[in-house]
Amino acid sequence: GGGLFRSTGGRFKGMLEGLRGDDLAKQIESLNELCETLCMATEESLVGLSVEALLPLLVTLVSSDSCAEVMLLACRAIAYILESIPGSSAAVVQFGCIPPLCDKLMAISYIDVAEQALMTLFKISQDHAVQVLRAGGMTAVLAYLDFFPISVQRTGMATVANLCKRVSADSMHLVRESIPQLSALLLSSDQKIVEHVCTAFCRLAADIQAHTAHLESIAAHGLIPNAWRLLSQSFSSSGAPG
Repeated sequence: GGGLFRSTGGRFKGMLEGLRGDDLAKQIESLNELCETLCMATEESLVGLSVEALLPLLVTLVSSDSCAEVMLLACRAIAYILESIPGSSAAVVQFGCIPPLCDKLMAISYIDVAEQALMTLFKISQDHAVQVLRAGGMTAVLAYLDFFPISVQRTGMATVANLCKRVSADSMHLVRESIPQLSALLLSSDQKIVEHVCTAFCRLAADIQAHTAHLESIAAHGLIPNAWRLLSQSFSSSGAPG
């Protein structure tokens, strides 16, 4: 009620102080409280929350490499901010959240931190595909994809498909090195992954259809024979004449 409404500003101030300090136990306590508050968020419960004050601290904690739990909770808090605060995704990008999330995928020290980083990048990629791509997001997502459980791999491929929405001739170099891996993933045994790969290639081809050389580079790593094999498999499994 009203008491909670009046006290939220003070509560967030306490959390910010906990995140700023050097006391690890206090940081973890503040992050847990923040995640819980954001997870159960209502408009009233978020009065007094300053995304601008919070995000730089969360970026520092994600980047810290000091404690797995701190990095995990900081990644999760960013994801909850995206979910519970409309319009916050621009601030998440502006305050530099993307590069440290990509870093967690390029050098995996803790698999659960990397999983959460990937989930958070997926959320960012829905509105800010270009910024994730420019930060090396496609390379980062695909770097250790097969280390993850299949559900997380699917989220990774959904992220890649998002990144292919806005590729231009100028950003093709950020995608090119991933083409052989994407071409091979057309033959994944998981149907959802295959669907996301097909979506990624369709979007890429649409993005750069006016650039023949780029289209040729997309097709140069087994895309067409793998796509043909995929079609043949689907025809034979559906009982269509071979």
